[in-house]
Amino acid sequence: MVQAASSFRSILVPLDGSRLAEQAVPLASLIAQRAGSKLRLALVHELPPAPLDPMSAKMFTSMELATRKAERAYLRGIQAKLREAGTRLSSAVTLTGAPGPALAQYVREMGMDLVVMATHGRGGVRRAWLGSVADHLIRSLEVPVLLVRPGEGVAAPNRPPGVGQILVPLDGSPLAEEALEPATALARALDAELTLMQLVRPILLSTDPALPLASSYDEELTAMCRAQAQDYINDVVERIHGQGLRATGLAVVGWNAVDAILDVARPERVAVVVLATHGRGGLRRLALGSVADKLVRGAEVPVLVYRRTGRGKTRKRPAGRAGSRGRVAARESR
Repeated sequence: MVQAASSFRSILVPLDGSRLAEQAVPLASLIAQRAGSKLRLALVHELPPAPLDPMSAKMFTSMELATRKAERAYLRGIQAKLREAGTRLSSAVTLTGAPGPALAQYVREMGMDLVVMATHGRGGVRRAWLGSVADHLIRSLEVPVLLVRPGEGVAAPNRPPGVGQILVPLDGSPLAEEALEPATALARALDAELTLMQLVRPILLSTDPALPLASSYDEELTAMCRAQAQDYINDVVERIHGQGLRATGLAVVGWNAVDAILDVARPERVAVVVLATHGRGGLRRLALGSVADKLVRGAEVPVLVYRRTGRGKTRKRPAGRAGSRGRVAARESR
């Protein structure tokens, strides 16, 4: 069932000082401006091993102070650019610890509604398609994580991306439909149209052991399955229309889910792809299996991944600013 969409009141953008990580800022700024959200920036300071000898300790302290000063100056620079663009910026914080756990704890304690981040940062694109920090947040958070895959050597764009359709692949399961909650919230914030799609695999007639795929398929049975899938999609579209949102849907016949989704998710028409996940064991166990992993790797548009485990429960928001910060080592740049 499609739930009432809630607004993204507070958005977090993790940064690490790299141009790759900054490529998530324009999209986050756009969402914040359209939704009237508060935008927070966070940079995690990783403590290096402390030296054992006294001679090195003095140099260590000096380097630590210089590094922290540079990090605060960096965040203030990003803040200034966002404020000039009219973004409602709440704060910029420097956390201390391992990046993944520190960010996850901060998101929970501050009651954030959305995380927008690049899949890569300081380590560059060649290390892995999905950064370890992004993977940790997807597995541990119960708020949507919107992943922007940056191009190496590409500077952060000065203008936010355009708004296109929001694509939501479904498979008829309640788990896949959970992606509709953040998708409708995003569509409402951006005044975008939702496009729902479901892949229907051809009904095989016979399989030759020597061939990787069936030599033929039953067109009539396949057409019947496609019609059933289209009926399901139409029902979901109708429920979304009841929320006052624009939506269309299609059932497509194809052998490969990734190819079918990527064929629809072209940058000239689609702005974001939205998927739901179990959140166990990283992207290898997403709701659509390896499909979601390959979409994050191969899509030319951002991919929003949503993991929800508290069925029917409302996330508790912090009672007050001071109390919510008690367990996170953070410093804010005003």
